[in-house]
Amino acid sequence: MQAETATEFVTLRSRSERLSRPSGIEGAGDLPWGTHFCQFFDEVDDLLDIVAPYFAAGLAANERCIWVASPPLTVAAAKARLATLVPDLEADLAQGRIDILSPDEWYLRAGQLDENRLLDDWRSAHDAALSAGFDGLRASGNAFEVDATAWSIFMTYETGLAAMHGSVRMLTLCSYSLRLIGAPEIVEVIARHEFALIRRAGRWETIKSLDYERARKALRQSEEHFRLLAEGAPASAIFSLDRQERIVAWSEAAERITGWSRDEILGRRLSILHSSDTQKELGALVERGVVKRLEPRRRRNGSIFPAEELIAPLRDDSDNLYGYAVMLSDLSERSRAEQERRASEARLRAIVEGAVDAIVIIDGEGVIHAVNSAATRLFGLEAAEAVGRPVDILFPEPFHDPRFATLGADGAAPAETEPERIGRRKDGSLFPLELSVSEAAHDGERLLVLFLRDLTERRRAEAQMRKLRADRLDLMAQMAANVAHEINQPLSAISTYLSAARRVLRRAESSSADLEPILDSAVAQVTRAAQIISHLRGFVTRAEPDKTQQRLHNIIRDACAFTDMARNHVKVVTTLDLTAEDDAVIVDRVQIRQVLVNLKRNALEAMQGAEKRELVISTRLDESGMIRTDIVDTGAGLADEMAHELFEPFTSTKKHGLGVGLAVSRAIVEAHYGKLWAEQNPGGGARLSFTLPLADDRLEEPEEE
Repeated sequence: MQAETATEFVTLRSRSERLSRPSGIEGAGDLPWGTHFCQFFDEVDDLLDIVAPYFAAGLAANERCIWVASPPLTVAAAKARLATLVPDLEADLAQGRIDILSPDEWYLRAGQLDENRLLDDWRSAHDAALSAGFDGLRASGNAFEVDATAWSIFMTYETGLAAMHGSVRMLTLCSYSLRLIGAPEIVEVIARHEFALIRRAGRWETIKSLDYERARKALRQSEEHFRLLAEGAPASAIFSLDRQERIVAWSEAAERITGWSRDEILGRRLSILHSSDTQKELGALVERGVVKRLEPRRRRNGSIFPAEELIAPLRDDSDNLYGYAVMLSDLSERSRAEQERRASEARLRAIVEGAVDAIVIIDGEGVIHAVNSAATRLFGLEAAEAVGRPVDILFPEPFHDPRFATLGADGAAPAETEPERIGRRKDGSLFPLELSVSEAAHDGERLLVLFLRDLTERRRAEAQMRKLRADRLDLMAQMAANVAHEINQPLSAISTYLSAARRVLRRAESSSADLEPILDSAVAQVTRAAQIISHLRGFVTRAEPDKTQQRLHNIIRDACAFTDMARNHVKVVTTLDLTAEDDAVIVDRVQIRQVLVNLKRNALEAMQGAEKRELVISTRLDESGMIRTDIVDTGAGLADEMAHELFEPFTSTKKHGLGVGLAVSRAIVEAHYGKLWAEQNPGGGARLSFTLPLADDRLEEPEEE
């Protein structure tokens, strides 16, 4: 008999759980759940004398029964003998209370003898029996003739079956023909069972297994060692395996960590906890002693968790391996904390790298430890050119911070911001920057973190804002003057009309019919003044123009009439050359009229000192399909640089002009999706031109205002 069989039956089966069951065997009495025993027989009748009443008792006790009948026994003979004891056997067979199978249907179902599959099948049959409402599982099978290799497999299977019985509601009777085995094999068989039945002088006798008794003693010692170990490591799953890597002991912490209860897991192989790609043979792993491995493990619900596993070989007094002790620690929390730490560091790196401000980290000696991308762009150098060098390379003056004196002391000082400091780029250029300094700790070292912001654009923007505020005040003053100028004409006309009305009233023969035309003209001028104020106010507040479809030629004629009324002493020959085939536009009539008034007035004023005073206003369609209007005068003309600056606010060719009118005119034209520009006229004088898009829809008779 092999030495290692003595302790291969170690389990944590509690005696209180081994409820007795009727064996049906004369002289054997009741047997507790988990009994694994054997029978040696010479004749088939001897086999049937034991096995038939054994199954009859099981059927009567509400147990699921499986009988594997191997040669020389046949399935038919087994059914026939059992039928003599169980009259309703056919009904029991039909209802699945008992199966009587051949070895091909059980032992060799996969085509060959496979101890692992057989043990898994018994475990599945046991679990199914309990789920179906049976009290447990009763099994028996007789060994058939096999070669030496198959015999070794069969003995390994018997060892695993014995270990499994420590955690199941199962009785198993294994029968062996004395005609197929010899004395060495008999010893091996007895060592793997609690007791053996053998017929002597016509009577069945019970032979206790000394090896099994020794195993029971080792069991008690193993249970105590296991209990102490489990109590000493409540956060780890503690369990033990037999040589076939079947679980034979299971702690409460193992139940909590894996989700497998003790009753569910005992007898199962270690692979039930493994993910498919981590299973390895333990024998090869533990040759050097205790093995530690970090591999994922699988819970009962199928979820995978990171684990640290310590595996130690278990050996008997003769140094023979009989199993393994395993300590399994769930690293989920540790892994989660590590992942959170890495994620936090990654987020911090991303924040630092993505920061708009330049960040420079230095130690107490002023040596640069790290810079972000914004810092490399700000100072025009690579990170490798800065790290390890003194921070003074970034400033024209030596950098000093009072924190250097206390850096490393307990309690970090709050962050401070300097109003402005001068920085120095790699090329030597200087620029203003804002500097904030705070303390940080890393790996026990105190560091200074410099946050630097380039103030160049801010200073430029501040100067621009100051200029814009001043310009706005000047523009407001000019707009006020412009409004006064624009409404002066209608107000003058109103005054003239009202004076005429007074003279009419003084005449004795006057009537209301004489006054109505005069008052209508006065009202028209009031309306015109109100429109001028409203449209100028809308332009200043950026209101949307009141656009309608109009005829540009009519607006041009109206603007010319208005300026002709306002002109008292300047004699100018004005020619209208309105030849554009289409002049339908969608515009704010008052605003475009104002543009034409501004442009014509600018041209008239430009010709005040000229000998020849001629003004030509023409229209035509340009190549882009827009209508173009040109106002050409015979004044002094424009210098090239003046043509580009003429439409900027506060640029004027007039001695006392503030240069706002043309800037406003350009803004109006552009708000109508057009373009306004000035250029030197080849024949002398200047040309002011603007374009407007044509209307998509044509009106037969556009509205006149």
